[in-house]
Amino acid sequence: MRKFVITIQYNGKNYCGWQKNDNGKSIQEEVEKALSSLFGVNTEAVGASRTDSGVSAKEYPVCFVADTKLPTNRIPFKLNRFLPKDIQAYKVKEVDLDFNLRKSVLKKTYVYSIYVSEHTLPLINPTAYKVDNLDEQAVKKALGYLVGKHDLTAFVTPGGDYTTPVKNIYSASLEQDGIVYKIKICGDGFGYNTIRIIAGTLVKIGQSGNAEDFVKIMQSKNRQNAGITLPPKGLVLESVEVTYQK
Repeated sequence: MRKFVITIQYNGKNYCGWQKNDNGKSIQEEVEKALSSLFGVNTEAVGASRTDSGVSAKEYPVCFVADTKLPTNRIPFKLNRFLPKDIQAYKVKEVDLDFNLRKSVLKKTYVYSIYVSEHTLPLINPTAYKVDNLDEQAVKKALGYLVGKHDLTAFVTPGGDYTTPVKNIYSASLEQDGIVYKIKICGDGFGYNTIRIIAGTLVKIGQSGNAEDFVKIMQSKNRQNAGITLPPKGLVLESVEVTYQK
């Protein structure tokens, strides 16, 4: 038997998230189906983390075990024949049989896209959230307050599955490309809907122009004080940093 970590990219629009559940078709379900077809036996796929329904991922590691003689570098090519076109593998690494993917994750980076326009723009709207105006400097200042170790209870949907609301945020920035702004946040983990709620709060800050309100909201530990949960269409799991050293 051999163990692999394969990196996939997926458009989550038509899926109910990574994890198999009763709400619809999942990314995990499709990957396991493809792996099972490739290797001729039921094959379990373990993802690096959960992603919400409708959320996409640019670089998502998946771990699996297989009894195969295929050269490692050929596995993505073979697997992609069985995967739908909105889920594709593009690199792979063989690891020790005792490797634990979930415990080896160091950082996760998410990007939420918004655009500023009085009108809905058909080429941008499917993957970004529309706002009428945005105080760019206020949003950047608020993101600066997010960096560090914080209790993010105010930005978690109650009842979500998470171990602790206290997270380390390593970086948080606002990048602009024309009328599109990308909120980029890197941390050691996030609770249920956290990035989408933070993005909604930043939109609220961007309209009021008062960055200090972000600190008050965070310190309140009260979800009711934060902004709305923005839709999943604007969210992409940009990357997952994994250590392969014991």
